Amino acid sequence: MKTLLKLYIICSFLFSLSAETAYPKDKDGNDILPNWDAKPSSNEDKIDQSTLQEKKLPKSTDFFVYGAGIGSPASINFMLGYYFKDFVLRGSGGRWNPHWYGAQLDFGYTFWKTPVIAHSISAVIGGFEVNPYAPEVGRGGQSSYPTGFDVPGYQNRNPTYEDLIIRSYVNSVDPNLALLFEYQSRDNQKVYLSQRYVGLTYDILLGNFFLQLGGGIGQGDYRNPQLLLQLGYLFDTR
Repeated sequence: MKTLLKLYIICSFLFSLSAETAYPKDKDGNDILPNWDAKPSSNEDKIDQSTLQEKKLPKSTDFFVYGAGIGSPASINFMLGYYFKDFVLRGSGGRWNPHWYGAQLDFGYTFWKTPVIAHSISAVIGGFEVNPYAPEVGRGGQSSYPTGFDVPGYQNRNPTYEDLIIRSYVNSVDPNLALLFEYQSRDNQKVYLSQRYVGLTYDILLGNFFLQLGGGIGQGDYRNPQLLLQLGYLFDTR
């Protein structure tokens, strides 16, 4: 009898334990059950499909480039070009005063290109004119420079035969005045150097970095052949 009583008590205790819930209660004594809904509860749990799409690489052809650089033909150049299929058309140049300007036109063929780099060979045609300050006689191909000094006899360097006669007379009258005129004529000498050329260059466009290197020949005040060099930064429309 006692054994049956003990078994009854133990079974009742276990039944009461099993009847109790493991969930917490709210203030009304109801179980707080978890939300078993498998749908996302917020937009943060959704996958943005656009992030899974493959990103497009920059175009390797059919795009414009524009920018600026240094080098031939105008020392400081603005550049505009178009890469079309395997061909390149590019212009560069600048104008800074009546005797400091230049322009160059390139016709190129791109023999190897990727979305990042393009190698090409170009036939170029161009010209420039400059007026360096206080040049020395015999430099740049000219033998006589206008001095920009308005006193007769001192307007040319090297002086002409008539200039020498006038300078000799001024020196016999007042040597100090002759020395002053000579100094003024040397200080204000002018020179205009120009060149027209054709050439062949190798061009590389690496990202936005542009380099052109080659040689040219032509007519003007410079010796042949001439070095053709451009170095610049180009934006693109890819």
